[in-house]
Amino acid sequence: MRYALAFLASALGLALLAAAAALSGVVSVAANHVGPLDARADALLNAVSRASIRRHAPRAVNPFAGDRAAAVEGLAEFRESCLGCHGARTIAPAEFAAGLNPGAPALDSPDIQAMSDGELFWVVSNGIRATGMPAFSGGNDEKQIWKILAFVRRLPRLTAEETKSLRAGADTR
Repeated sequence: MRYALAFLASALGLALLAAAAALSGVVSVAANHVGPLDARADALLNAVSRASIRRHAPRAVNPFAGDRAAAVEGLAEFRESCLGCHGARTIAPAEFAAGLNPGAPALDSPDIQAMSDGELFWVVSNGIRATGMPAFSGGNDEKQIWKILAFVRRLPRLTAEETKSLRAGADTR
């Protein structure tokens, strides 16, 4: 019994210490600041985001998976709404994206491509708070979001034609 109380007291003490540190302002919220605690804070926020996405995402499969025409439609929306922050393969993000902290992930990365269709749909639909990732559900219907994701799944193996089409959009930024 004494050990259980000591454990609970220690856990409470650690929680209070963590809360005091978090509320003290020691972790900078400046987008252009990189300090010793930032990597740990980013790792914690990333873990919290991933857990939340897994919990809230629908267990759905993209109804447009493998549909070439849907991916072409998705490419147009991706070029307009996503390319500036995320870039694509050989196309760098827009200059303003260098100021994002955390930076927008490369959507052709193994980590992103390993996410389920439902998880990607949830992120695009709902956005991610305090990251710069907006919610697209307000201006797009579900079908349009699924078409964007049909294109996102193509990113690791873009054709020359798709790259040219994206690059045309990148040149107008």
